[in-house]
Amino acid sequence: MEKLRRWLARLDLVGAEAMGGGRLLHTILLILLVGTASFEIFLFRLAFENHITQWIVLAALGIEAAAFLLLRSGRMRLAAFVLSISLWAILMLVIYLGDSIAGVSALGQVLIIVMAGLVIGEPFAALLTLLTIAGNYGAMLIQTDRALPFGQFRLSLPAHWAFQSVYFLITLGLLLAFNRGLRIIFAEAQSNEQALKDRVNELRQAQAQLEISDQNLRRREAILESVRIAAEKLFRGRSFGGSVQQVLRDLGQATGVDRVHIFENHRDPMGDLLASERYEWMAEGIDPQIRDPQYQSMSYAKSRLGRWAELLADNQVIKAHVKDLPEPERTRLKPQGILSLLVVPIFIGDEWWGFMGFDETKWEREWSPAEEDALRGAAGILGGAIERRRSERALNQSEARYLAILQDQFDMICRYTPDGRVTFANEAYYKYFGGSPEDMQNHVIWAHVLNQDVEGLRAKLDSLTPKQPTAISQNLNRRSDGQMRWQEWTDRGIFDENGQLIEIQAVGRDIDDEMRLRKQLEENLQKMETQAMTDPLTGLLNRRAIMEHAEAEWQRAQREGRPLSLVVMDVDRLKEINDTFGHLAGDQALNQLAGLLRNSMRRYDWVGRWGGDEFMLVLPGTDLEEARNVADRLRLRFKQSKISLKKDKEIELHVSMGVACRAEVGKDEDTLQNLIARADRALYQAKQNGRDQVGG
Repeated sequence: MEKLRRWLARLDLVGAEAMGGGRLLHTILLILLVGTASFEIFLFRLAFENHITQWIVLAALGIEAAAFLLLRSGRMRLAAFVLSISLWAILMLVIYLGDSIAGVSALGQVLIIVMAGLVIGEPFAALLTLLTIAGNYGAMLIQTDRALPFGQFRLSLPAHWAFQSVYFLITLGLLLAFNRGLRIIFAEAQSNEQALKDRVNELRQAQAQLEISDQNLRRREAILESVRIAAEKLFRGRSFGGSVQQVLRDLGQATGVDRVHIFENHRDPMGDLLASERYEWMAEGIDPQIRDPQYQSMSYAKSRLGRWAELLADNQVIKAHVKDLPEPERTRLKPQGILSLLVVPIFIGDEWWGFMGFDETKWEREWSPAEEDALRGAAGILGGAIERRRSERALNQSEARYLAILQDQFDMICRYTPDGRVTFANEAYYKYFGGSPEDMQNHVIWAHVLNQDVEGLRAKLDSLTPKQPTAISQNLNRRSDGQMRWQEWTDRGIFDENGQLIEIQAVGRDIDDEMRLRKQLEENLQKMETQAMTDPLTGLLNRRAIMEHAEAEWQRAQREGRPLSLVVMDVDRLKEINDTFGHLAGDQALNQLAGLLRNSMRRYDWVGRWGGDEFMLVLPGTDLEEARNVADRLRLRFKQSKISLKKDKEIELHVSMGVACRAEVGKDEDTLQNLIARADRALYQAKQNGRDQVGG
């Protein structure tokens, strides 16, 4: 079989398709088929009495039909070869069976040789010519008794064969000459046809590329439209989950993929980075995977997707055919039936939140840069929506906590506009002032304020500024039961971007009991302070108090350079009074002396009980001589004032006094203690000199 193929190749029969199947060759062969078939049909009608001829004609028509089928399939040279060999064999059979070489069949042989030369090639035509001459020679030897008349004379069969052979050789020569011209024409036609085919192929490729570009453009426009709709749904939709699901459906239909899914990142207690599938959309006939536990809390490292984590965290897109991925990733994704994929990271600010994936399971898809950019935009919008949802959730939680805190407060909390309309109040406010949240529009802040305090409240609101937004006030307000009680309000102004006061937040508490307690406490403190500074027997300043005042006056005298005098006084023979008339009489004497001192002192002088029966007088701005005069007047007054005892008994009250002045103290001894010691020495001198006198 291989030898036959090589032989046919030498005859230029194999590789017919290589020569072309040119339209000119195709047309010539088709004309020959139609012409030959028409002649054979005519011959069939003429030979209706010769059944052998009819069968031969039918065989020829069948062979031509087979050649026509080969021609329709594009195998033109094989069709020409089958047709030439078959028709040549039939003609030789006709010649051998009765037509002889002198008949019309010889003309058919010529036509077949010509057709073979034109359609198949010169070598095959030469071979067919030699075979025809040899075949006709054999027919001549068999049919020597038959002859074909030519005009008025008969030629012998050898002569017929000789003439035919010459005729065939001349035909072959003409055919070779003519065929070379046709070969050039065929070559040029085939060259033009090949150039035309190449140009057509280029145009087809350009058209295919244009269709691909147009398809990518349409997909990009569809994706962008989906992104626009996604933005509207995500930022205006009430249900975030429902909006995301619709967005995935729109993106999936726009891109034509089989599955779209969203994974969110989170970490386990050990800090390992995990991803969980949160949302998914599948085309019809695609199995869902969101319910599969392996896609929840999926570790990037353990799932052989560590490279993905690095690329996505670096804001890079992953797009590939699964067969081209590294072996660990390919092993992970093949069981899912994914052939190609595109993975886009989702960022919230600078935080890598997760990713959005697009899976193709039916064919290996190529993603265009335009599609990649559009899907990046979709991921960006989705990240923004997630960030907004996170902020809204945090804000709602914060507001819920804030409202819960406000409602749980015992303090009264409200917000009101500058014109006094209450916009918010907690339960403590309503409980105190009455009303309910349902009729909040009827609440005004002025309803609880006394008429005389309205202008003060307006002035307080006018004083609020962005730099000093807070003011505290205490005033009487009317409670829901009609009682007037003290409250303390802290008002904080809320301003717009232009510094205009738009609202006031006020926190108030009932301080009525506190005010009463404070008043009582102040009275008690004053009383305690008085008791702490007063001698309980005489009502004068006690020793500590008189020392504090003496120290203060000493500092002032030093600072201002003014004189200061001290008088130390002692009741003479108080022990005898106590022993004779009892301690009550002694106390009575001390009280009477204290009363006389209070009524005799100047308003800026200080007097106090120094201890026992001793008293001290602090005389600011008084020199030594004036102090002696004051002491002597007091001594005489005490002497003239007798003490009444029981049983109508009276006793005189005698005192001894010691006077000292700061001016008499040396600079090295200029201290309060030295001044007191000097007065004590003067008192001691007066007692030594007989009592009832002033020393110093």
